[in-house]
Amino acid sequence: MANKETIKNVRMVQNSYDEAPYKSKTFYYTQPGRQQMVLKLLGFKTPNLEKSRVLEIGCSFGGNIIPFALENPQADIVGIDLSSVQVDEGNRIIEYLGLENIRLIHQNVLDFDNKLGKFDYIICHGVFSWVNEEVQRGILNVIKNHLTENGSAILSYNTYPGWKNLEVARDVMLFRDEMLKNRGEQINESNAVKYGRGAIEFLSQFSILNEKIKNGITGITEKDDYYILHEYFEENNQPLYLYNFNKMLLEHGLIHVVDSDLMKTFPNISNEIEEKLTAECGNDNVAKEQYYDFLLDRQFRISIVTHEANKEKINISKDVRITDLKEIDIRGKYEKNKDGFYIIENNEIKDEEVSLILDILSENYPNTITIDELEKKVREKNKLETNNVYANAVYLMYGKLVEAYSRKLTVKKEEKIKLNPKYKKYLDYFITNPSPVIALASYEGTVNYDNFNPIMLSIMTLFDGTRTDEDIFNLLLEKEKAGEVVITFEDSSSKEEVIKNNIEICRNFIEINFSATSFDNSLYSIKSLNLL
Repeated sequence: MANKETIKNVRMVQNSYDEAPYKSKTFYYTQPGRQQMVLKLLGFKTPNLEKSRVLEIGCSFGGNIIPFALENPQADIVGIDLSSVQVDEGNRIIEYLGLENIRLIHQNVLDFDNKLGKFDYIICHGVFSWVNEEVQRGILNVIKNHLTENGSAILSYNTYPGWKNLEVARDVMLFRDEMLKNRGEQINESNAVKYGRGAIEFLSQFSILNEKIKNGITGITEKDDYYILHEYFEENNQPLYLYNFNKMLLEHGLIHVVDSDLMKTFPNISNEIEEKLTAECGNDNVAKEQYYDFLLDRQFRISIVTHEANKEKINISKDVRITDLKEIDIRGKYEKNKDGFYIIENNEIKDEEVSLILDILSENYPNTITIDELEKKVREKNKLETNNVYANAVYLMYGKLVEAYSRKLTVKKEEKIKLNPKYKKYLDYFITNPSPVIALASYEGTVNYDNFNPIMLSIMTLFDGTRTDEDIFNLLLEKEKAGEVVITFEDSSSKEEVIKNNIEICRNFIEINFSATSFDNSLYSIKSLNLL
C-alpha cells in the first residue's frame, strides 16, 4: 500500500491533470508497431500486432492508442490514467467512434488490477519522470508482472546531462513564483505559466547570460501553456542518467534494450570515437550509450524494455545481421534538385548506389519493399555481383531518412477510392469538434495534425467509393456556387486549379492512410488547402 506522502503526491498530480489536461496526441516512437520493428531488426520476435493486447499507463484521453485500436479491430487495448476528467471524456470519444476493443480505466498504477491479465505491448510515455520513486517502482512492477514473455514495453523519461540546463529554467520559474508570492502576489495554477514566461523573458534580456543557460531556456516561452505547466511546475520532475534508469530496471528483472529512436543508441559518430568507446566499455551497451549521452548532451529518452531473460536472444549491436535485415520493409519518397541530385541532410547524394536506392524507393512509394527485394533490384539495375545495399539501408533507417516497418504495406490504386468506413466517424469527430481533445493521427503516430482544416476533412469524406475525382470536383464547384464552401486563391492560380490540387492531396492522403484497400500509414505531409 502506498505511504501517506505518495497518496498526497498522487492526488496533487491527479488534480493538476484534471484542471489542465494535455491535448492527447499519438507518438510514433511509442507505438507497438515501432517496438516490433526495432526488435525484429535486432533479431527478436514480439507478438502479432493484429491480435495483441496493449496497455498504456497514463493514457490521458486515449489519443495515443485510439488510432491503433481503429486499425487493429482484433486487438485488445486498455488505458489507465489518474485523471477521471480525461478518462471519462476519452471513453465518450471511444463510444462515439463505435470502438469495442479499447477501454480507458480511471486508476492509480499502484492499484493496478491483476484481473486485467498480461499484455504484449506496454506504453508509458510522459509519466516516469513526473512521479515519485514509489510510483516509478509501481510502474516497473506492472511491466514485470504483466508483460508477456516475449513482449516489449516503452518508457520515456527526461535524462541527464541534457536536462541539467533545462533545470535552470525550471528553477528560475519556481524562484520567481516564490519571490512574488512572498510579496503578496496571488499566484495559482491558472496564472503560474504567465509568471513563468515572465521569468524567462526577464532573464533572456541580459547579454551577459551564460551561453549554456541561454540555450536551455531558448524556445520555452513559445510552448503551450499546458506543456509549461506540467513540464516545469509539477511537484515531481526527476530526470535520470541512463545507467541509473537501467539499475532500476534490473532490480525488477527488466532491461533497457535500445532507444526507440535508434540514432540515440547508434549515433553517427567517427570510427575513432567508436573504437575508443568500445575499448572502454567492451560489451556493456548501456555504458556505451551513457557515454553517448554525455558526449551529445541528451535530455530525453524513449527506452524499449523487456524481460532480462530475453537479453541473450537480442542482438544489441550496431552490426545488424543480414538475416534480420532482409525482412524489414522500408519506403520513402525523395526529390532531386535542379542538378539532378538527391539532397539528404543538406548534402547532395553523389554515391551512385545510394541514388539508385532512392530511385527505387521513390518509384515504389507508397508501397513498402523488403530490404532483400531492394537488394535484388539494385543488383538487376547495376549488374554487379556485390553491393552495399544492406549497409546503406541501415544508414537510412538509423538516420530516420526512410520509413521502416515490420510488415508489408500495399496501396491499391483505384479510380473511385473509398474512405475506410471505420475512419468516417474518426474524421467526423474532428469536423464537428472545434476544440478536439485528441489529435488526428495515422495509426502509428507518424502524422499528427494540430491545425487541421475541417473542410479538408469534409472533402475526404466525399471519397465514398462511388465518385471519381471529377465527380468530387463538380460537387465542390456546386457547393462553392451555393455558398457552402469559400475558396481562396492567389492571382497566380485559378479557383479550378486550387480545387483540383486539394482533391489530389486528399486522394493521396486517403490512399496512404485511410482507404478501404490499404493497410497503411505514412509521413505524408498535407499542404495548405486554401479552403476556408
